[in-house]
Amino acid sequence: MPDEVKEESDAYTPPSPLATSATGATHRPRPRHVPGYPGFAHLVGQNLGYSIFRRFTTLDTKILLYLQAELMQLEHELSDLEVENSESEGNPGLQQSVAMLMNAEEGSSGWRQWQLVQGILNKKKQYNELMLQHERMYQLPEPDSSDFEFMREFSDECLQPPDNAIWRLDEKGKREYDLVTLSTRSDGDPFSMWFFNRLHPLYHRLFIEGRVEPNEMGMYEYSDKSLRKIIANTSIIISSLLPLASIFALYFIERPIFGLVFILLFSALFSACLAFATTASRIEIFVATMAIISVQVLFIGSPNAAYPGP
Repeated sequence: MPDEVKEESDAYTPPSPLATSATGATHRPRPRHVPGYPGFAHLVGQNLGYSIFRRFTTLDTKILLYLQAELMQLEHELSDLEVENSESEGNPGLQQSVAMLMNAEEGSSGWRQWQLVQGILNKKKQYNELMLQHERMYQLPEPDSSDFEFMREFSDECLQPPDNAIWRLDEKGKREYDLVTLSTRSDGDPFSMWFFNRLHPLYHRLFIEGRVEPNEMGMYEYSDKSLRKIIANTSIIISSLLPLASIFALYFIERPIFGLVFILLFSALFSACLAFATTASRIEIFVATMAIISVQVLFIGSPNAAYPGP
């Protein structure tokens, strides 16, 4: 028996003691994130876009439908009880006074009506809260395809079936239809989504993978802040150069009719670029396009714009 106790005590690892720095301050070392859920949770918590979860839309809808049907049944029961109490000679004025309902004798029809009202109140509160939560869940964005692919591969390494089933593909090669992310790396515009889902993975395969050593978890880490800065600077440069490039091109177009055709084509290109690289609304894109067209028309219509004759 003592030997068994000794073996258990040898196997026990006590908590890490407080370490003392040169200044005398004490601190605990950073916790280790062992493989499995601890390491998986640490990765998801440290990287934007990896917080991918299921909405369980069908399950939420079922619960809402059940609560809705239950409330409808309770509504009919309350209505029938109100009619019964109003027609009862022993309960005059019961439907005109809440105090009479609250103070009705236990077991009486008035008491049952008030208890039913309290039950409906609690059930309706539960129904309203779930509906509002359901509505907020629908506002969460869908995950980027590159983030989902990473989570699919990493979950297979960290978790065992069926725990990793949420991030796996079905037999048709499709992911779960109700996946959402709490924080997406892209800003929602097509350009940033294309950058994260297409251009950045291509850059990683061509120049990083196989040439740079991964970290201790076998991963390549990128700074989301730096990538976002690249996207923002690229959008600013393009949006600044496009109007100037159009004026520069108009300067070398000799015939006014060709200048008008150029304005038509450039306006379509400018609108497409705004829609691709920004999250501007349709009215904002329309206003910006009209502004650049006005500048271009003034340029080709000014007296200083001398076009040679045909």
